[in-house]
Amino acid sequence: MGRDMTAPTGLAQPLTRAQWLAGDLRSRLLKGEWERGGRLPSENELAASYQVSRVTVRTALKSLEGQGMVDIRHGAGTFVADFGVSIRAGLQELGSMTATIRELGHEPGMEWRTQATRPATDAEGARLDIPAGQPVVCLERAVLSDGEVVAFSYDVIRLDVLPPGTAQRIGSGSVFEVLEQAGLRPKRAFARLHAVLDREIGWGRGRPENGLYLLLDQVHYSPASVPLMYSRTYFVEGAFEFVIIRTA
Repeated sequence: MGRDMTAPTGLAQPLTRAQWLAGDLRSRLLKGEWERGGRLPSENELAASYQVSRVTVRTALKSLEGQGMVDIRHGAGTFVADFGVSIRAGLQELGSMTATIRELGHEPGMEWRTQATRPATDAEGARLDIPAGQPVVCLERAVLSDGEVVAFSYDVIRLDVLPPGTAQRIGSGSVFEVLEQAGLRPKRAFARLHAVLDREIGWGRGRPENGLYLLLDQVHYSPASVPLMYSRTYFVEGAFEFVIIRTA
């Protein structure tokens, strides 16, 4: 008998079968249904169990591999990786932090510190390909997982490309979801990753005493390849891991 394919409630967009399958398998992995290092059922077995195609199964497993949760060994099968307790995401994957945290079985949250419209600085204008002084939406927020701060994000969004009313909706939840509803979900990003030691970053109870962060410094591009958002997201060291899948 196949498993229930009903998508969870409360998501902005319906899930594809592969996304739902990845989420269900992720939940089973986190519950320890298969021991670490153990082999998952074959693609054929999973396809029969969930009543989906092998292509759907393969897509779901590749997504989990990109998050460092499974190890796909061609000719041998798919095995449970030692993914530990921190939140993991594939560095090659561009997506919402809220969605990533939720998909990994945690409760996402957001604490907003600043949401304002102001002139762009010289550096922001250069990143977003606009003149300095042009209005931008400035955001400062803490990203939470199960009530604990995992990142501080400083974001600047071009105001001139946002449809009317969109700027007012930013701050109600996931920035990616608001942009997606406006038809501006980022399709690619140019990113740099840095280790940072700075006790001035962050605020409140979630600021780590040691000031250690992993900084993801990136420019997001709209579907029309227009620079849309410049983000500096400081991930608390040890709370959020990025996985890079390398193949020969």
